[in-house]
Amino acid sequence: MQYNERLEEISMVIIANSGAERSAAFEALREAKNGNFEEAEELLQKANEYFQLAHQAHSELLQLDAKGEVNDIGVLLTHAQDHMMSSMLAEELIKEIIFLHKKIRKEE
Repeated sequence: MQYNERLEEISMVIIANSGAERSAAFEALREAKNGNFEEAEELLQKANEYFQLAHQAHSELLQLDAKGEVNDIGVLLTHAQDHMMSSMLAEELIKEIIFLHKKIRKEE
């Protein structure tokens, strides 16, 4: 496999799993808004599993870079890293919002 093909493959793994992470996290938020906290926790766990897959691919990318094998950073790779960071941020914020939903439900 050529080097550019490997970077594209890593990028697509990051994009696909980051997107799935974000989707699962937003599904968790919808469940929490409806008071379904067990379902929300399961979805957050699923989101974390997707994150782990994206993170593994990203770690491989960092290892390639450390070896000096990443010479050409294209738009796809930049997009992948942006996608991963925005998904991570969304998941972190959603966890905080779900915490607040739980707190509000207890106080009602």
